[in-house]
Amino acid sequence: MTNPVTITVTGHGERSVAPNRCVVRVSIEFDGSSRAEAADAATSSAAALTDAIRGVEHDLSRWSLDRVQHSRYRPYHPEGERLPWNYRSTATGAVTVRNLDAVAAIVDRLAGIEGVDVTGIGWSLTRKRHAKVVARVRDLAVQDALAKAHGYADSLGFENVTAVALADPGLLDGHRPDAGMPVMRSMAASGPAHGDRPTVELVPEKLRITADVEARFEAR
Repeated sequence: MTNPVTITVTGHGERSVAPNRCVVRVSIEFDGSSRAEAADAATSSAAALTDAIRGVEHDLSRWSLDRVQHSRYRPYHPEGERLPWNYRSTATGAVTVRNLDAVAAIVDRLAGIEGVDVTGIGWSLTRKRHAKVVARVRDLAVQDALAKAHGYADSLGFENVTAVALADPGLLDGHRPDAGMPVMRSMAASGPAHGDRPTVELVPEKLRITADVEARFEAR
């Protein structure tokens, strides 16, 4: 009877899925020669931003807006002259959009408020959808590892392959695995005319979710 042969392989799985959530991040910033001047402007814009967001709440899953914060600084002078204080008031917010067809219009609406900047747009999956996709991708990784093991066994002339260990990357050797997160490659955008103002059409690429496993088999 031939002694069993140990086969250790890695398996890889991946899927590209369309995002079903978009997070739009915004900021408010005003400078002034007095605290009141900066604070009043920022508070006014924060109120306008809140009203704009509430006007599209049917397209959102959640939103947040930090309260206005105040600071002061002295402007730089190349000769070291001591200039008067400048005052700054800021706030930040995030809007999670569930209706992706409305993202472009929402971005346009928020960016049109004085003092408001759209600082970032991120695409993602809901927790439930993400969990389903990850489970499928992990299954693909296991199937890939099994197919590799059978390929090696066939090359050696063995017919029976039995799994003896399965782990996240690095755990078979006693190392901690690297955590993986969904990755979005890029976002395409174009700007068709919309009345007198161009409206950016946001078209996200699919999210690429990957998983890797390590597996050990015995072939007989």
